[in-house]
Amino acid sequence: MLINKGIPIYLIAGFLEGGKTEFVNFTMQQDYFNDGEKTLLIVCEEGEEEYDPAVLAKLKATMVTVENEADLTPAFFKEMKKKYRPDRVIIEYNGMWRMKTITEMKLPAGFEMYQIITIFDASTFQLYLNNMKSLVIDMVSLADMVIFN
Repeated sequence: MLINKGIPIYLIAGFLEGGKTEFVNFTMQQDYFNDGEKTLLIVCEEGEEEYDPAVLAKLKATMVTVENEADLTPAFFKEMKKKYRPDRVIIEYNGMWRMKTITEMKLPAGFEMYQIITIFDASTFQLYLNNMKSLVIDMVSLADMVIFN
């Protein structure tokens, strides 16, 4: 029997236009994920793809936008827990932010980093690797799964 130790956080990392929003939209609508639990979706960058508020409401998902890396703090997570009482959290992380900001954070009681998924657009991966190697390596080395879209 699986015992839940806290609110799971799914961290979806990658660069702008890599396919993060499409992946999250698809995943949240699957039967294995769409189980009636409340999801807090934290969006740290806005690309071309957007979330449909009607779909989010149907999925019992609330979206919160975070525009500054410095705003992701333990106090922020405490406030989100109190305000929204989520059963799980999905973070669509900004690819230009340091992964350590979130992965090394001492999360407040009741939260646990559950899975880190990094998504790359395969057609631009080499360009990012050549020009921003440290960011790419950071995302890949901390990921539980890497997807080339």
